[in-house]
Amino acid sequence: MANKKAAAPAIAPEASAALQRADAFERRQQPEEALLQYMQALSFEPRLVHAWLRMGYIFLVALQWQRGIEALQTALELEPDSPDALRFMAFAEFNLGRLEEGRRLIERAASRSNESATWVLRAWIHSSIDKDPARTLRVYRDWGQRVADPFTARARPLVVADRSPRRKLRLGYVTGDFRRHSIAFFMMPVLQHHNPEEVDLHVFSTGAADDVTVAMRPFVPHWHNISELSQESLCEYIRAQRIDVLVDLSGHTLGDRLLTFAMRAAPVQTTWLGFMNTLGMKGMDYRLTDYGMDPVGREQYYVETLFRLECMASYAPPLHAPLRESPPMLEAGYPTLVSLNNSVKLTPHMLQVWRRILEARTDARLIIMVKEQTADAAQDAMQGRIEAAGMPVDRVFVLHQQPLEQFMEMGHIADVALDTSPISGGTTTLHALWMGLPIVALDAERGTDAATARTLQGIGLGDWVAADEDAYVARALQFMDDPELLIAHRARARDLLRGTALMDYRTRTAELEKAFRLMWLNYLRGDRKSLDYSADLELELQAYEASTATRSAA
Repeated sequence: MANKKAAAPAIAPEASAALQRADAFERRQQPEEALLQYMQALSFEPRLVHAWLRMGYIFLVALQWQRGIEALQTALELEPDSPDALRFMAFAEFNLGRLEEGRRLIERAASRSNESATWVLRAWIHSSIDKDPARTLRVYRDWGQRVADPFTARARPLVVADRSPRRKLRLGYVTGDFRRHSIAFFMMPVLQHHNPEEVDLHVFSTGAADDVTVAMRPFVPHWHNISELSQESLCEYIRAQRIDVLVDLSGHTLGDRLLTFAMRAAPVQTTWLGFMNTLGMKGMDYRLTDYGMDPVGREQYYVETLFRLECMASYAPPLHAPLRESPPMLEAGYPTLVSLNNSVKLTPHMLQVWRRILEARTDARLIIMVKEQTADAAQDAMQGRIEAAGMPVDRVFVLHQQPLEQFMEMGHIADVALDTSPISGGTTTLHALWMGLPIVALDAERGTDAATARTLQGIGLGDWVAADEDAYVARALQFMDDPELLIAHRARARDLLRGTALMDYRTRTAELEKAFRLMWLNYLRGDRKSLDYSADLELELQAYEASTATRSAA
C-alpha cells in the first residue's frame, strides 16, 4: 500500500485566527497591522514558517533589510528548501550589494519552483550582474518558456470583426505606474496630445491612485481600475472592450499583467518604456524603441519585434524644479558629486570606481541617495558597502529617498551627477539634466545599460559619455576642475532639453499613433513588414486597400 503524505500538523486555533486576520490586512494593503497579527500567531506557534516568511516579506517591502533577513533566516531554519524564503532572501542579498550570494540563492529557489516571481527575479539578478546581451536574452527567455509561453499556446482564438485599416483605433495602456512614478513623466504629455480622431483611449490601471493619477485621468476617456481582476479575467475584460492595440508600460515590474498579454488580449500587443530588456515571451508582438537605444543588429537580443520610432520617449519635468544658476561648489569651497539612481544599481565595482574619483580629488564630497525611506534604514543599507569599497567614509554621505519636490532641489547642493553601470539611469538622468547637473556616464551595448549615454548623445552631449572607467573618472575630475563649464551648462540646460525631440510632445505623440496604425496594418496583412517610423503610411494604406479590393473582386 502506497504511503500517504503526512497531514500538516494542526495549529492552535488562536494562531489560525491570527493568520487569517494577517492575510486580510495584507490584502487590504495594511502591512503594519498584518505584522502584529503574524507576531501574535507566532506567540502561540513559534514554528509557523508561513508567519516568518510573510513577516520577512513585509520588512523587505518596507526596505528594512536586516529585520527581513532575520525573519527569513528563521523561516529557512524551519524549512531549508522553502522556495519563497530563498527567493526573498536572494532579493534582500542582491539589494544589499551581495550580488553573488543573491545569484546563488535565486538558483536554489528556481531549482525548487516554477513560480513566475522566482524566474523573473532569477532573470533580473543574472542580467544585472552579467552585461552580455545574449545571456540576458537567454535568462528572460527561460522565464518566458516556463511561465508565459504555455498561456500563449493555449490562448483562445481572438476574432476581430472590424478590419477596416483607417478606422479609429481602440488603444489601451496597461500599467501600475500612472502615479508618482517615472513612467508618469513620460506618459503625461502623450495622454495630453493623443488625437481623439485617431485613437479611442483606454487606460487599464493596476496601481493605487495618488495626486498624479488625479491629474492624468481627465485626459483619458476610458479609465479602468482593474487591480482586483485576475490575469484571465482581465484578458476577457480587455477583449470585451475590443481593444485593437494594447500597450504594456510595466514590463517585469510591480503591477505588470504580462500573463494577460500572453493570453492574447488584443490583436496587436507591444511593450514600451517600462522595462528595457527583452521580456522573453512570445505573446508580446513588438517593442517600441529607437535607433539610438537599439541600433540595427540589436534585433537578435529580443524576443519581441523591434519597431523603431524617431525618439522613443517624451519627457515632462516636474512642476516644482527651481533652478540654481551657479554650482554650489563656488559657495561651499569644495565640489559635491551625487548619485540619484536606485541603490540596487550600486554594484560594489561601481562604488570602487567612485572611490578612485574621491581619491584623486581629496576635497570632493559624494552624496548617495538611496531608495530606503528613513535615514537609519539608508545608513544600514549602505554603510557596510561603502566601507567594503574602501571609500573615504568621512566624505561619503547617504541620503534616504526624498519626496519629489526635495529630489528636484538636489541641484542646489550638488555640482555633478554620477551615472551607474551596468544599469544606468532613466528618468533620473532627465531630472538631473533639468536641474542643470552635468552627468558622467559610461557607454554600453544593452539598452538598459546605455540609457543615459544615449540620452546624452541624443541631446548633443555625447562628449560626456565615457568609453571606459578611466575616461569616466577623468570626466568627473574635468567637471569638478571647470566651474565655468558648470555655470554655462546650468544656463543652457533647460533650453537644451526643450529643443530636443524629448519635449516636442505633439510630434512624438503623432509619431506614436502612426506606429500603432502601421502595426495594425501589419496585423491585417498578416506580416510585420512595417517596422519604422519613416514608412509612408498613406502609401501603405493605399496598397493594402488595393490588395483587398483585388481579392474581393476575384
